[in-house]
Amino acid sequence: MSYKVVLIGGGSYKWTPGLSTDLFLTQSLSGGELVLVDINPDAAKLLQAYCRMMAQKVGTGWKISIADLAPALDGADIVSASISTGGLDAMHLDYTIPEKYGIYHTVGDTTGPGGISRTLRNIPIFVDFARKMEKYCPDAWMAHVTNPLSQITRAISKATSIRAVGLCHNYVDTLFWLADYLGVAVDDIEAVSVGVNHYTWLKDITVKGAPVDTSTFNTADYLRYEADKKEPLKTGTTDDEINEMTGGTDLEFYLTFELYELFGYLPVGGAPHIAENLPWYNNSPETLKRHHIRRKGVLPGRHDGNEKKRQQLVDIVEGKGDLPAPKQSRETFASVVEALLTGSPGREVISYRNEGQITNLSPDAVVETWATISADSLSPVNAGAVPDPLAGYMQMIVDEQELSIEAALTGDRQKVVQAMTVSPMVQNKDIAADLTDELLAANKDLLPQFNK
Repeated sequence: MSYKVVLIGGGSYKWTPGLSTDLFLTQSLSGGELVLVDINPDAAKLLQAYCRMMAQKVGTGWKISIADLAPALDGADIVSASISTGGLDAMHLDYTIPEKYGIYHTVGDTTGPGGISRTLRNIPIFVDFARKMEKYCPDAWMAHVTNPLSQITRAISKATSIRAVGLCHNYVDTLFWLADYLGVAVDDIEAVSVGVNHYTWLKDITVKGAPVDTSTFNTADYLRYEADKKEPLKTGTTDDEINEMTGGTDLEFYLTFELYELFGYLPVGGAPHIAENLPWYNNSPETLKRHHIRRKGVLPGRHDGNEKKRQQLVDIVEGKGDLPAPKQSRETFASVVEALLTGSPGREVISYRNEGQITNLSPDAVVETWATISADSLSPVNAGAVPDPLAGYMQMIVDEQELSIEAALTGDRQKVVQAMTVSPMVQNKDIAADLTDELLAANKDLLPQFNK
């Protein structure tokens, strides 16, 4: 059977090469059709040429085409999207405007003022995608990789009938560095994931079925590990390029072990995402420095990295560079697609509505846990409760997300103010209204729902 997969933002230099190669390498999906949709026709053509070369090299008979949104969606089985409304320029404002108010974002794409602003921009676009899916492919799944992952997934489910799931590589990457830290194989590690995207925690960690030895889960042992490393552990994300820019001097997981020493649970991911959920770390540059937390921001390296990736693809397509050897990435997209479409059982960590898999967070909030996947269905695995020391702020983040989702759907300024006020990252609540108005004004051309 031939399956149709649509990548919106298919001209992405970062996402499309990896996601497409993963699909091509999945034997049960052989003979599929990959349709690229992008507002940049030159980027779409470049990625089409690259994907055709890679599909031919893998040899599983995929057809790669470019189409406008409506014909692309017609009869689709899976739709994914990797877009950023407003691009790096808008992200930069999300990052720098809150600085005027004493809020120092370390990423700015998921929670806090930057996450709220990005939510307001991206949700209307995604809901429009989903409404078109209702018309052209009502039985298809939206399996996306765009931030803010939780809010977009929740908004699609809230505003449309389309089934949506968010996919993030944070958990997989965490297991890889943890395996390296412990000196074990990654497949030997198991853990329960509990929380929301970019703020999940590991419970019940085991190695080869036995409880993990946590004797080295402290900052002193971590510093020795970093000192002994011969070269940086690669995760396959744009962070690697930033590490190269900074000489690899940042201590990505120092905060991870600080928090383990404090709470007795290990957070998923590196310091920049984790810190934004624990607002006391973001109140000054000095605090961030003291805890070795890097500020990613929209550095020149982001723009330079995009151009570098584009040129690499151009060189490959024009025969000036070598096509890389096909290999599976750490993204879970292809395995989720395979399970949903072919019925081959799968098990992945996903962001999906809370049907009781986390017992002490709001029903229907999008949470990140294990799920079993097969034959057009997802079944979240029970993860129990968020541990008591962590549940309070996590519920506040869920409340922030719900208010920002409602604001994005309705264009209600007061909901934005409420989201800012609820947000743990906004410690001085007196600034909520002014910060809201400045971010809305800066994004005015990208927020038609607020300009009625």
